[in-house]
Amino acid sequence: MMIGHFAIGVATKKMALAMPIWILLLAPQFMDLLFVPLVILGIESFEFGPYGHLSLNIEYSHSLVGALAIAAVAYWIGNRFWKSSRGGKVLASLSFSHWILDVLMHRPDMAILPGNLGNLPLLGLGLWNYEFISLVTEVVMAIIAVILYFHWARKEQKDTRWFVGPTIVTLFFAVLIASEIKNFPMI
Repeated sequence: MMIGHFAIGVATKKMALAMPIWILLLAPQFMDLLFVPLVILGIESFEFGPYGHLSLNIEYSHSLVGALAIAAVAYWIGNRFWKSSRGGKVLASLSFSHWILDVLMHRPDMAILPGNLGNLPLLGLGLWNYEFISLVTEVVMAIIAVILYFHWARKEQKDTRWFVGPTIVTLFFAVLIASEIKNFPMI
């Protein structure tokens, strides 16, 4: 769902004019940015597989409570560095959107409490089980995000080079989509 996470960030540019696009791309990835050091420390793990078939142990970084804690930190970052409650709300929302999208995509592997404390049921609706539908969903999200970003840039940026940022973002999505299609089991 990496494409979808980035797409959400790009699509929100109009709501966060003071924020650079890089932070809007990064905010939905805060959970995965926490996941990497937890893997290095041996607390969480993963095994590669084709598109949608990763084996994941994400009981801390992707737990509901973990996602809320990460969103709270994102709110603080937005408030502190962009000096506005709106900036905090945008970053917190983008950060938490990762969890919402993952619940839709993942098979049941997402804990409610960190470490799956209490052995509560794991969450995940399993859209990844339907590879074609999940990939199309991500591609459509990316296309909508790029259209929104182009529209915003053309309207709001007075510089004659307004198209440079949206073009870079479009190429970024094209590379991500190509890498996903390459790993797609049906192709």
